[in-house]
Amino acid sequence: MRNPDTFFSIAAVGLALAISPAFAQNKPAATNVPEAPAEAKQSSLVVGTLQIGSAANLEIEGIDINVAVNAIVYSYFLKNAGSAELDLAAAVSLPELQASADGSKIWVLASNDPENPVGLSVTAAGSPMPTKAEVHAYSLGLGRLAEIKAEHLPLIPFGPETDKALAALSPDAAGRLATLGIVSPRDPKEPKERLTADWTLHVVRSWRQVLPPGKTTPIVVKFVPVKSQYRMEKEDLDDLDDMKDEVCFKLQVLGAVQSRLKSNGAWKVIDMTVSVSAPSQWIDSPNPTLSVQKPKPDAIVAFCGIDEKTAGKPMVLGTAPDDADEIRIVIFEPVGK
Repeated sequence: MRNPDTFFSIAAVGLALAISPAFAQNKPAATNVPEAPAEAKQSSLVVGTLQIGSAANLEIEGIDINVAVNAIVYSYFLKNAGSAELDLAAAVSLPELQASADGSKIWVLASNDPENPVGLSVTAAGSPMPTKAEVHAYSLGLGRLAEIKAEHLPLIPFGPETDKALAALSPDAAGRLATLGIVSPRDPKEPKERLTADWTLHVVRSWRQVLPPGKTTPIVVKFVPVKSQYRMEKEDLDDLDDMKDEVCFKLQVLGAVQSRLKSNGAWKVIDMTVSVSAPSQWIDSPNPTLSVQKPKPDAIVAFCGIDEKTAGKPMVLGTAPDDADEIRIVIFEPVGK
């Protein structure tokens, strides 16, 4: 693994540039945004890890993941062990976006830019890397980008702009799009029935990565997480049993979380999942190290692979387990009763 001091010096830059979430499906933050159903829950989505082309002289020396509430920073240390420059294809898959059919989920995004809704940026050896967006919209497994654009619909399949555009569709257009599986069907007896987008937006950001010979190049990928956030109270005690295997609760940590709930206290819970997949299936890759920054000193952090000795510190450390492709990270922040 990399020297921790090297990692923190790189990741700290990313954390300083954290971006505030600004776009959500029916998020009732602004006066012009329709209020979500009372049962709707803010949900999380996963951004993919760096995927890179293979070469005989490419070595992956380390992967460090720094997690904060509003920013995630992946630092990859790629070594070109050869005597010639390497020029490799590289890509990061953004979360697939699809509307909640029953309105039970909402997602808070950093931006309403369909090509980069999580504010992703990439640097190589400290220099910004321009990335290209590959954008696809699928319905019934078929590409429907042209049809969606032809009706001037926003590509993100949820949110106030999309709701407004769908409501403005003519009956003929709505019926035609429904037959293609692009929007929900409308009951002829209810001409003003709310339509729901039925396509999935898939975006990949790609670039060419040049690695100079005989050197290790840090590749830093930063973005705003699409996280779940909710309140946990005494009546939610059973929910801890549901999540204990996924976050590998230690007895002491579980006891502290339960104790506050049993005494009628409450937790603000920040719940997110990070991908820990290797950048290439053909090249040996060390298990990623993780560091999770507490939003407040009295917050509690839980995830599989945690280093228990750091649980009480402002930065909680850990290492991804051998068999993990994703790691769920839960942060409990005490709030008033």
